[in-house]
Amino acid sequence: MSTMHYFAGGNTAQGFFSCFEDIVQEKQRKRMFYIKGGPGVGKSSLMKKIGLAAEKAGWEVEYFHCSSDPDSLDGVAFPEKGVALMDGTSPHVYDPAVPGARDTLVSLGDYLDEKQLRPALEDVRRIQGEISRRFGRCYQYLAAAEKILAAAPQGTENQEKARDLAAEWIEALPLRGGIGRRRSFLGRAFTPKGLVEVTVFPANTRHFLVECPFGAWADGLMSRLDQAMGDRGLDRIALLDPLSPGHMEKLWLPAHGLVFGCVAKDASPSAVKAERLFDLSPGEEYSFDRNAYELLCQRGLEQLVQAKSFHDELEAPYIRSMDFGRLGEKKKELFSLLGLEE
Repeated sequence: MSTMHYFAGGNTAQGFFSCFEDIVQEKQRKRMFYIKGGPGVGKSSLMKKIGLAAEKAGWEVEYFHCSSDPDSLDGVAFPEKGVALMDGTSPHVYDPAVPGARDTLVSLGDYLDEKQLRPALEDVRRIQGEISRRFGRCYQYLAAAEKILAAAPQGTENQEKARDLAAEWIEALPLRGGIGRRRSFLGRAFTPKGLVEVTVFPANTRHFLVECPFGAWADGLMSRLDQAMGDRGLDRIALLDPLSPGHMEKLWLPAHGLVFGCVAKDASPSAVKAERLFDLSPGEEYSFDRNAYELLCQRGLEQLVQAKSFHDELEAPYIRSMDFGRLGEKKKELFSLLGLEE
């Protein structure tokens, strides 16, 4: 039994970036539950309880944290069984694609007293508008931070070096046969609690890491590794950059306990030095660029803190209007459908 934690979506320079389709990929889906309901009605708590029960039953479990509140969940999956429960509300709106035959809609809104909630309509609209505005400002700050990175790289990936380092690391890869699948998530995300990392690799994982200079990405190295893994039939998880998800930070092979990727300078004593992969070009304005980048990221994070505060305010009328007794009945039903014990 193994347990892993990821973000299936993140607040990035591109806005909200979703990897929800990879929680369980289409061809592997056997049973999907899409949970709908207002804020604070118990979606995350329900998924946590089911995940813990699955752990006790010896299942492989993946938890997907919410980038708007990393203490909450956006989903929980059981990869070996092709089963997942996912939050289907905004900003990741999902509905059953094969209703009844495979996919089940779990509507927690059925347990809301709408008559009691209706007087809060104007407050709900006002707060929703404030939350949307804060997220919009966050994305603008993160987009500006990304531009600073693009304008001030402290190194450029040398493709000849990338080829040589990739060839060296590929020797560590096993050969399985077939075509390997890749899923993409984020190991780190910008959240109201800062830049939070939830993905922790098992203690026996072998790490192949290289230091990346400020503003530089190892795209050539990572693409060569990714191609080799696919050709060797290896299933892997790409952990994307939390600011610029078009870049891969790491490639993780859970079945083989291997991880390959990039880290900041001095982040890992075993990491290959940047000179092995990059042509370094430290600029005269490095300190200014770094400070500007960090300030913009911090301003983006402050907007997320404010959005979280408004979200907490938004939860209050929904919690007051929720029949948690009937929710308990739904929880028992879901445990039964999954063959789990409470």
